[in-house]
Amino acid sequence: MATMDDSKRGAQLWDNSPDSLLKTCLRYVVREGLDLRPVSLPREICDLLIHVYRETHVNDSELASESLQKFMSQFRANNSRVCVAKFADLSISDETLESFLEEHSKSIIHLDVSNCPHLTGQALTHINTALTRVVDPRRLRRTVRVIEEGPCHECRVLYTKHYANGVITTTRDNCTVDENVGLITDDYSLTQAMGIFDDPDFSDFKARKIRELNGIRGYDWRLSDEAMAVECNGVPAVATNRSPIPVNECEFYKPSESFSKNMGDNRIKTLEIKTWQPSPLQTLIIGCSAHILPDYIEEDGLHDEDSSSNSHLINPLLTIRKLVIHEWNPIDASAHYLKYLINSQMKHTLQHLDLSNGSAIGYGSPLEQLRALKTLILYNCPKLHLAINKIVKIKTLRCLDISATDDRYGHVYGEPNAQLALIVNSLPELTRLDISGTNLAGPRLYKTADEAANRRAIPAHSVSGDATEEQILTACEVYIDRVEFLERTLNDLFDCFNSETNFHDVNRALEIVLQSMSRHLPNECIQTLATALLFYIVHSYEANLNFNIKVKRLIVTKLLDAMHKHRYDIIILRNGILALVHFEIPTDVIYELSRLTDIISIVTNFEDDVLLRMGLMYLEDLMCGLDDYHKTIVGHLAIDQMLSLIDTRLQSNICDEAMERAWSIMWTASDTTHANCERFIDCNGMDVFVRCLQSFPNSAQLLRNMTGMVANVALCEELRPRLMSVRFIKRFVQLLDNESAGIEVSYNAAAILSHIAGENKWPYDRVRDNALNQLSAAIKLWKINSKIKINYRSFKPFLRLLKSSIPSGAQYWSVWALANLTRVKSKKYCPLLKNDNGLEVLEQLADSDSVPDYIKDLSSLTLYQYDLFVKVGHLTALESSEDLKIPADYVRQSHQ
Repeated sequence: MATMDDSKRGAQLWDNSPDSLLKTCLRYVVREGLDLRPVSLPREICDLLIHVYRETHVNDSELASESLQKFMSQFRANNSRVCVAKFADLSISDETLESFLEEHSKSIIHLDVSNCPHLTGQALTHINTALTRVVDPRRLRRTVRVIEEGPCHECRVLYTKHYANGVITTTRDNCTVDENVGLITDDYSLTQAMGIFDDPDFSDFKARKIRELNGIRGYDWRLSDEAMAVECNGVPAVATNRSPIPVNECEFYKPSESFSKNMGDNRIKTLEIKTWQPSPLQTLIIGCSAHILPDYIEEDGLHDEDSSSNSHLINPLLTIRKLVIHEWNPIDASAHYLKYLINSQMKHTLQHLDLSNGSAIGYGSPLEQLRALKTLILYNCPKLHLAINKIVKIKTLRCLDISATDDRYGHVYGEPNAQLALIVNSLPELTRLDISGTNLAGPRLYKTADEAANRRAIPAHSVSGDATEEQILTACEVYIDRVEFLERTLNDLFDCFNSETNFHDVNRALEIVLQSMSRHLPNECIQTLATALLFYIVHSYEANLNFNIKVKRLIVTKLLDAMHKHRYDIIILRNGILALVHFEIPTDVIYELSRLTDIISIVTNFEDDVLLRMGLMYLEDLMCGLDDYHKTIVGHLAIDQMLSLIDTRLQSNICDEAMERAWSIMWTASDTTHANCERFIDCNGMDVFVRCLQSFPNSAQLLRNMTGMVANVALCEELRPRLMSVRFIKRFVQLLDNESAGIEVSYNAAAILSHIAGENKWPYDRVRDNALNQLSAAIKLWKINSKIKINYRSFKPFLRLLKSSIPSGAQYWSVWALANLTRVKSKKYCPLLKNDNGLEVLEQLADSDSVPDYIKDLSSLTLYQYDLFVKVGHLTALESSEDLKIPADYVRQSHQ
């Protein structure tokens, strides 16, 4: 309901300071599953740990209840108390909740079990009983009530007694007397002190208590009643052959006891005893877990003063201040459930009541008894016009919400102006009124009748509506927890971004979108709208100017949450990819790399051409931006996925952009990454290579990417022997003459053969000799100024091939590549040549008498190009030249 204060809005979101050490440590503890049992933690740390656990696991629908139970069992009341228990959306079970409540019954002040699908009706029983169980006898409370029922079933309270803090308060005939008896922790002694045993009508009850006491303390309860009646200072003194057994008195206190005696003349005298320890619980949020409430409510003649926890849904012994129940619709709608929900304690303590999307409340008579109520939310509760006259009698109300999604809920009021005037004039403390979706007209005017939001003079500090950007943003904030309204307001917000060139408050819109995604992750419609809005937001001017790293990471996390949760929804996946491409790789995504890889894997499994193309393009960009370590993490899955995609297309005899890009992705993933190259080989990547070559021998881009990928494999010394199959060598040799992509396919094939030829394990046979001869013949046809779209980070693999033991064919490819690269991209590769000590190696080749002249000439040419670059700072004149001649007046510089 409440909107955010303008001064505080977005303060945390836009704070660019690092996360606190505390939060960082807590995240580590939760992520690593560290054992917390040996340590004692303050309650603030315990609450934060549960909050971080929920943040981490709330979106994991497959999280086993056992995992949550294991985590929660680490918090013990004696050393690690919990005060705020927010279990919303978690897979908590009845058993785990019961254990937790019993352990922390005297410290919990806030309990949220909204949208916990594994809870049943037993959960409500645990809430009603575990929280008031006696843990410390020194703090127990006891109420005794004696009732007499006459022949016509009329009831009369003879007297009541209440014990607390050593004082017994007796009320009889409207007279109250206090008696200070001191602190009593013994059940039997307290029962006696409250005068129950003095009443002769309850002598049988006294005997029963003695039997129970004998049994729990180890006395021989099989003695006669006369022996049991012997007392010494109020405590039974009976003979026994056994020693008393030490017991915890708390285990013997029964929360409720009763005893009835027939007095004759159709009169029954009843004794009721309730024993409890006060619970600090103030907030109970059942929310959308209304399935823990009963479907049927039986009319049992409940009286206003009936304090039985069995008669009310919520135990009257709990001092609840805030109660939230959503979507509770008992099958028997004619039974007005309010009188079973609102108990005698709530009449004095309840300040906030939210019954959104619930059943009709009839005339709402129990509401007027809530003397402390400040907030009443009855959103989408039908036929509220019947209850208005009772609602306006709650003079303490400050916030009233009687809004509705539409008129299906009967929110059409007769004489709407008079009804609105009645509300405003009758509630003097009212500061917030929501009548959206009704035919009334007030400060919350979203989708009200007659376009009330377009009125100019509305007497309110802030107005939610659909007429302006400000009204739409306010409506989004107000209805952030209302699915039906939020879907509409986000759609209106999307229209604003889609139609307006300048949206004025992008930061505020972003905060709304992120909150919507967090609170309504399972809702497909909201996630679709939110991811579409993020696309507009992240490529806005404000995003480039103001979004810090924390904001960007938060956006990425929410996008991945939505994409993972709705991983079969094409629109959400498309929106997510379109938004993700605006983030810098790897800075903005590195911390979510594992999940990002999983989602991209899901995307590339879709048959939708547009989504597949988007996913492959993003995966390729991701690979290009990662270092070798992170490339290995992503590449393991990417290699498998790409080979599977290629195999699918081979089976359908299809060569398309997706297949070409799949090979390109593997090419990038294998660059200087041995693990990914090995993965390719282990997954029968070379068999796929041969099949592609056989099926699509004329596809230039495909052949370029394929040979580039295998060239990376050939760089790995341990993997070269696995390329030395005659079947593979013949394919590489055939590709030397391929001119479909300029010289690039031929160049890559030559690189593969050259690296293989450098291995001593390749025997000197006809296959090798033929391969080297054709390699040299192909290189002679290449133009020295050819543009090759390959980036190298080191020349060491080239320089390895210039050793004297390497065949001249492989040396030829190496020196040609060095000459080409230092000419065409001199600014990048001339410094690299020096840094890798390539100048000394080339000088030795140029002066050697044991290598062919064409190798010596290319070595000299490379040295000349380097010296010229050092002298003038560029090789512009040579970049477009095919000339291999060195000027006659050139004097080579020594680089030894």
